[in-house]
Amino acid sequence: MKPIAGGVLAVGFILSGSLAASAEWKGTVGEPLRDSSGKAFRLAEHLRLIGARFYGSWSCPACFKQMNLFGKQGGALVPYIECTQLKKRPQQAQLCREAGIKAYPTWELPSGEQREGIQSIEELSSWSGLD
Repeated sequence: MKPIAGGVLAVGFILSGSLAASAEWKGTVGEPLRDSSGKAFRLAEHLRLIGARFYGSWSCPACFKQMNLFGKQGGALVPYIECTQLKKRPQQAQLCREAGIKAYPTWELPSGEQREGIQSIEELSSWSGLD
């Protein structure tokens, strides 16, 4: 979110209640194909705030499917760690090694608890303590 006049933050919603494009896509996994639902956007914010991590690979079809569940706006907030671009992102690859990542996608909570495979928005919400 970018500051606007008077120091107020743009929230990313428009009057109709749908999400507006709020961040430029910077991830290595392909950009999601649709806008985020409110629930997916809130979950992405929550996961970032609690320090959860989504470990994956730019070449992983399941990682792209996982990211698509969040939509464009939420996907831009998801705490994604790229595991397979060793030369471009060596620090992220090191995080993957330290976490013992063996499969993509893998989700990790700050406690160290991990889940492998595509997780639904509902499963991640419950597992991470949002719901």
